[in-house]
Amino acid sequence: MTQRTVTLLIVVWALAILSLLGVASVNQIKPFDPSMLLAQAASNPQFDNHFAAALGDAGVAPGTLVHMVSSGDCYCDNLTEPHRQELSRELADEGYQLTQVSLTEHPALRRFVDHYPALAVIDNAGQLRYLGPYAIGYGCFTGTNLVNQIKQAATSTEYYGASINSDVKGCFCAV
Repeated sequence: MTQRTVTLLIVVWALAILSLLGVASVNQIKPFDPSMLLAQAASNPQFDNHFAAALGDAGVAPGTLVHMVSSGDCYCDNLTEPHRQELSRELADEGYQLTQVSLTEHPALRRFVDHYPALAVIDNAGQLRYLGPYAIGYGCFTGTNLVNQIKQAATSTEYYGASINSDVKGCFCAV
């Protein structure tokens, strides 16, 4: 084979790989709240209290980072592991602990959150501080990491209501 043929084959191979990665990443990007369940519910001034109460009914105590999952196998859930570890480590001094709640087992939560992985932060006073994804973008690891925003919402001395992050796209699975 000539040098030109080898170069052409390498270029074609590289373009094929890039095209496949592009198609795979487009198929992976999904809205967090495609049916707008969470966005509509969050417009109710009492939503924060209702959602915190639903988490309490699911056995969640104040001072908890609630990792919401489903019974299905979701590749996207694996991608949040570094975010969960970072949040658990950095918010432990503030009295937060990490727990997992299955959306499949708690229909009251599934009425609002129908895609996962999702995170709810309940402060030490039992107030909802944050509800939404850990990160957004391709694979939830190349896009915007929301860990700093979540930490700020969890530790703010002022409480003006929860930060509800529903209008985003990333790697999410349906319940």
